[in-house]
Amino acid sequence: MYLSSFTFTVAVLPVLLLCYYLIPDKGKRVFLLITGLLLYGWGSPVWVLYLAACVMYDYGTGLLLEKWQEKRKLSACVLAFSAIMQASAMAWIRSSVSGDLMFPFGIAIYTLLGLGYLIGIYRRRHTAEVNFAKLALYLTFFPVLYAGPLLSFLEYKEQLEEKPATIEDLSEGLSLFIRGLAEKVVLADTFGYIFRELRQTGQLSMLTAWLTTIAFSMYLYFELLGYSEMARGLGRAFGFSLPKNFSQPFFTSSITTFMQSWNITLVLWFQTNFRYFLFGEHQSKLRKYIGMILMWTLIGGWYGLRPQFALWGLTIGLLLTAEQLLFGPALKKRYVVGLFYTAIVLQFAWVLFFADNLAEAGAIWASMLGFGEGIADRNGLYFFTSYIAVLLIGLYIATDLFRNISERITDTKFGRRMMIIRPAVNVLLLLLSLASMLYGERMQSLWLRL
Repeated sequence: MYLSSFTFTVAVLPVLLLCYYLIPDKGKRVFLLITGLLLYGWGSPVWVLYLAACVMYDYGTGLLLEKWQEKRKLSACVLAFSAIMQASAMAWIRSSVSGDLMFPFGIAIYTLLGLGYLIGIYRRRHTAEVNFAKLALYLTFFPVLYAGPLLSFLEYKEQLEEKPATIEDLSEGLSLFIRGLAEKVVLADTFGYIFRELRQTGQLSMLTAWLTTIAFSMYLYFELLGYSEMARGLGRAFGFSLPKNFSQPFFTSSITTFMQSWNITLVLWFQTNFRYFLFGEHQSKLRKYIGMILMWTLIGGWYGLRPQFALWGLTIGLLLTAEQLLFGPALKKRYVVGLFYTAIVLQFAWVLFFADNLAEAGAIWASMLGFGEGIADRNGLYFFTSYIAVLLIGLYIATDLFRNISERITDTKFGRRMMIIRPAVNVLLLLLSLASMLYGERMQSLWLRL
């Protein structure tokens, strides 16, 4: 069951919260574990067996790695076998199962969590967990299975020792969940609607190609951000502090700065568990940059199995290397140039995410450069005049400028007084989100008309 579904928001979540705060503290963790398994199996119970098998495998392998700590070659072989086996299984399932209710959502998340747990034992960052239920809760905590954020096992274990959630945690968590829900079902779904409409035009002028790419980048950002913020909100409500996963990355002056604010915990996972694990912490410059390029290629493959995803990751890795070796300092000195460079390059890169194949990606790139159906067409001009305001608002919300102004207003006397109406704002956001979930594209079309 998805966090952004009407059933979960209206019916399931209130019951879960009521049960969680009524049951004794000793039973809260077990309740969350059972809840995660039930929600994961909603609509496709067969995949609960695969999830349970992964948990049992990671539990047993972790104990073996702990036992064989002094046998470094043997434990390294066990870890390598585990990584290859689980990554191969994930890739096979994702390529074989169609994207319907039977698709095992979250498989990429709990595979990374499990591998990170095993690598942490091998590198002696933490010991193997003897309590099976504690490890199972870590790997099946339902808020993070949709799009993260990823919490390291060491951070998770430290939080287990803290007191269960309080009413204040519940209030803050629900506020964050509602904000994330609005980002997903109001903003992301609206930009997704614009993107699909643009894709169906049949003509690809320069204007239409750019509008399509910008709409997709906004859809992807608010989709991932919304799920991550909902997860953080639910985590807070259930007594866990989950790290921030996105930090207004748009309108930055370099690819490096952008990627430091994009899917933060995923990039950190690959840096900690892949790049430094294979290449070591004290690297030569050559190994450092080779490791970074390979890491980003794998990150691209994590997003999707088609060749263009890996090419996207490879491109990002090469650009990051080029900035560090060649023109990174120049971009810092010339901020406006950096803004245009980053915005243009990233829009070309996002094409690899939504194009059906590399040939189509090439055609879209050609149109973006003006070699398609001309500079503008009737449909492109219609979409530009209809949607440009919404796209600009989305871009503004996705920048540091929006966050800085919001924080400054909050710090003023007027802003502190306005915090009194925060509950009313949350109720309004919730109603807008419920309306979007109920009426779908009809509601999104109405937003655009307004």
